[in-house]
Amino acid sequence: MTERNKFSDVMQAAWRQMPTLIAFSFMVNILLLVSSIYMLQIFDRVLSSGSVDTLIWLTVIAVSAIAIYGLLEQSRRRMLTRIGSWLEIELSPAVIRRSIRAKLQMGRSEASLGDVADIRGFVGGDAVLAFLDAPWTPVFLAIIWLMHPYLGLIAVAGALILFSFALLNDRLTRTRQSEASMEQRRSHAAAQSYTAAAETASPLGMCETLIRRWSAAQTEARAEKIGVADTNAGFYNVSRSVRLALQVAILGAGAALVLQTELTPGGMIAASIILSRALSPVERSITAWRSYVAFRGARTRLHELFAATRQTVESLELPRPKGALDIDSLRFLPPGGTEPILKKVDFKLAAGQVCGVIGPSGSGKSTLCKLLVGAWRPSFGSVRLDGADVAAWDPEKLGPNLGYLPQSIDLFRGTVADNIARMRDADDSEIIAAAKLAGAHEMILKLPNGYDTEVGLQGELISGGQKQRIGLARALFREPSFLVLDEPNSNLDGDGELALMRGLAAMKKRGCTMVIVAHQPNLLRAADRVLVLREGVSAAIGPRDEVLKSLMKTAKTPGSIVPNNAPAAQTSTAASGE
Repeated sequence: MTERNKFSDVMQAAWRQMPTLIAFSFMVNILLLVSSIYMLQIFDRVLSSGSVDTLIWLTVIAVSAIAIYGLLEQSRRRMLTRIGSWLEIELSPAVIRRSIRAKLQMGRSEASLGDVADIRGFVGGDAVLAFLDAPWTPVFLAIIWLMHPYLGLIAVAGALILFSFALLNDRLTRTRQSEASMEQRRSHAAAQSYTAAAETASPLGMCETLIRRWSAAQTEARAEKIGVADTNAGFYNVSRSVRLALQVAILGAGAALVLQTELTPGGMIAASIILSRALSPVERSITAWRSYVAFRGARTRLHELFAATRQTVESLELPRPKGALDIDSLRFLPPGGTEPILKKVDFKLAAGQVCGVIGPSGSGKSTLCKLLVGAWRPSFGSVRLDGADVAAWDPEKLGPNLGYLPQSIDLFRGTVADNIARMRDADDSEIIAAAKLAGAHEMILKLPNGYDTEVGLQGELISGGQKQRIGLARALFREPSFLVLDEPNSNLDGDGELALMRGLAAMKKRGCTMVIVAHQPNLLRAADRVLVLREGVSAAIGPRDEVLKSLMKTAKTPGSIVPNNAPAAQTSTAASGE
């Protein structure tokens, strides 16, 4: 089945609250006329009649209406705040999930949680109120027109001038603000990457150079951002001055009409107040425009993210795979690349078989591992586990039956036990069993707090060898039926390598299908078959002893080309199983 677009569903649910908000906005804006009507009645009725009772009752009615206005305004704002919070709660996990998928499928993701914050800021803030109030501006202008056409002309002209300012402001700042925001996002990402690479940058003396490059890029972006802010501020100040001038003009025109007995003094004051209410949403929209532009950009990026990462997933709960692997015409072109990393790879493994993968650097061994576990999707061909396409298999359902140890081990904030259990709830016995199978139990017990030792934000509190052994325990957690190991001994000492060999032998006895990328011949002892990759092509695949003997013969041939990590002098030892 095809996944639904979560973003569209959530936004539609939010927009379904709009009728209620529009109704509240209608009542709020109608009640904004109370002060004008009160002023009109005071001047035209109370002062002329001298009736105290009329004054008292008018005041009671006005105060009651203002109290109702306050309750409705508070309800409207609370409703928007909760819609914004709900949007953030609903979208944030989905955005993280889709960003991970976009990173795997496309190599990058422009959308982030910052876009969710922009949407919440617009929907839950004051900006959206300006747009909700704007449709009532014509109503206020019509009321002024009914008081007197001359006053109506002044009000309509003023509204058109302010509206033209808003349109001109959008025209001048829309593209510049979007580009400035995007550059700021890239700048923040670059700064975070510098911090993450501190252990490399600092010893090599690169920090100041990186900061200078970052500052140079920031200078232009900051200048553009300041220019946009100055433009917005300029239009806001001009519009504010125009609005004040319009109030003076309508008071002056009203006074002239009073002198000609075409308007009452109360009407003059009321027209000035109503004009202020009529122009307020237009003026506020200029300051709210920046928030709206951010909202619009965030909405576009999130829509693209959710549309690009929709995929067909297996909805049925497939049985635990036995481990039969079928690789058919596998080809992979990285996102934005021009040359495929894998050009044509074909091989099959029966359930329980172990395949060693060898080949020179850059031949596509790590890429093959990522395709085998479904981290990346093939550009062509397929990876099938027990006949089911791994790329279309729901990772949350496939993951518990699969073990994967990449070259670069990523541990997550939490304890050693949390990381071995894949951040899931698990029995202590299961965690310890995985650690023992990986030969890491004794090593973990020597850590400051044993299995409860915190590994740090990215596992920086433990060594590379310890990280690799914990990663292996995580891969072996709950004894998966399919295991992919990418150079699992690259950071191991002698004891760690012996523990690894014992773990591989134990998993083989239990019928686990394994694919092991090897740079050292001793890892091939557990292999039934060997795959040789060369320039993204499966150059050889077959029984271990036959492939290794073939490589030895090829190595003795003058001018031959063999994988630079293929076992040579030590091949006989690996082949004999010693």
